[in-house]
Amino acid sequence: MSTIAPERDITAVPRAVITFSARLLGQLQRALTDEKVVATAQSNAWDAVCADRARAAERADLRARLRRP
Repeated sequence: MSTIAPERDITAVPRAVITFSARLLGQLQRALTDEKVVATAQSNAWDAVCADRARAAERADLRARLRRP
């Protein structure tokens, strides 16, 4: 009599290790650095917005300087 082994998810252990490692590194970063220094998606997005605004202001300034006779 043959029995079929139940299907096993071979990615379960690596995913658990990666999840645990990511959480541990995040906690370690928060413990060792100031909360203001910790990079988040929101802070990264705000930095990108500020950089875009600065580049736009520089382009506008350059255009204004080039238009002056």
